[in-house]
Amino acid sequence: MYSPSLAQTLTTVSNLVEFDIQRHPGVVNGHFSEEAIYAACLDWLFTAPVRDHRANSVRVVDRDVQEIVATTSMFDKMDRTIGGDQSRNLAIKYLHDHVTPRLNGTFDDSVGRDLFHAAAVLCEVIGYMAYDSDRHALAQRYFIQALRLAKEANSPAYGSYVLTTMSHQAIYLARPQQALRLAETARQNYTGTHVAAVQVEAAMHAARAYALLGDEVSTTRALLDAEKAFALQGDPNSGPEWASHWGETLFAAFAGDAWLDLGNAEHARPHLERASQSADGQARRIVYSAAQLAKLAMLEGDADQAGAFALTAVETASGLNSKRSIKVIRDLRRDLTEHSHAQPIESFITRVRDMLRE
Repeated sequence: MYSPSLAQTLTTVSNLVEFDIQRHPGVVNGHFSEEAIYAACLDWLFTAPVRDHRANSVRVVDRDVQEIVATTSMFDKMDRTIGGDQSRNLAIKYLHDHVTPRLNGTFDDSVGRDLFHAAAVLCEVIGYMAYDSDRHALAQRYFIQALRLAKEANSPAYGSYVLTTMSHQAIYLARPQQALRLAETARQNYTGTHVAAVQVEAAMHAARAYALLGDEVSTTRALLDAEKAFALQGDPNSGPEWASHWGETLFAAFAGDAWLDLGNAEHARPHLERASQSADGQARRIVYSAAQLAKLAMLEGDADQAGAFALTAVETASGLNSKRSIKVIRDLRRDLTEHSHAQPIESFITRVRDMLRE
């Protein structure tokens, strides 16, 4: 729930992390809500925040905020390297023990904005870890609170970034209409160039949604918008850390995905090959890139190459604790099963069966 009341928001965050630690089934195993998406978009765009909480005696200074930023960065790197399940327990414990007490503390306006922004980033990272673990309702809860904390931090750029993360989740869940609504809300809300990566990501997610809906004209237009925004980005390392992942590799991956969704192998191939070559040792990215290349090869009628890429994907996924990566492998097996007469694909299917112990 997105609440304009800061007091209610802080209570919601505190209760959310408490129930998460306790593995409360109503929170951890709830249902992803389309209604919550629409409500969050409307509240983010049109609801003014109300600062009505009563501060406790905990004094928060800039050093405390920098500690949260550094610790969140560590959790984020762990998530990208080994998957969400490994580090999520540590992250929620840190949010519970070290961040929520400070959110209720005493601080000046400048420190307060930075504090709420740092808490928003941590909630988004934890939400992404839950998403990677296939706990989609839980992820959605964290994303919505990250959105509200970004509003308190007066950060339209980061709030729009959270909306793009929610769009990414909706695409993964095969909900292109919801993904498009989230991406377009992000694009409409943040039109600045200070953090160009937000516009790039929002346009890319819109392109993916349009592609899944079979709208090639709108997909092409969104990809061109993303390309224009990407040209304005410059060095991603010069911007905020939460946007630093946006580079040539991710751009290529999203563009390739959109063309693959449209069934256009010629346009998809150069992008997907570039993304695969620049996976930079990130196992989860290698799994996804190899799976996409396998689908591309199958689209082009090359079963041998499809099987080789599929084997790369499954071998890499076997060393990960990432349910999202396992779903990529299951989906790839489904897509390739009708071609199981080809020996490389048969080998892939057998390896998946062994890995999943089916």
